[in-house]
Amino acid sequence: MKTSWTQGLSPEQAIEIKKDFKGCFPTRKRLVKLLEDKIVISQKASLSKDAYSYPNWSFLQADNIGYQRALNDVISLILDDSVEK
Repeated sequence: MKTSWTQGLSPEQAIEIKKDFKGCFPTRKRLVKLLEDKIVISQKASLSKDAYSYPNWSFLQADNIGYQRALNDVISLILDDSVEK
């Protein structure tokens, strides 16, 4: 669990967040799968030959890359290496 989950919280709140985080493992696992699917769809769209027809193709590519990076950031917050390995 990343420390950003409990940063700035009281000790009691941090304990509650940690408990909730561990308790929702099946939901987090499903959410990671959904986000990974979105990344794959975005990657396929960016590799599509149809994407080249846009006059602002480079902006479209940059947007796709930024979207994928944001999804990966969310996935890294959701995953808990100590529990899932």
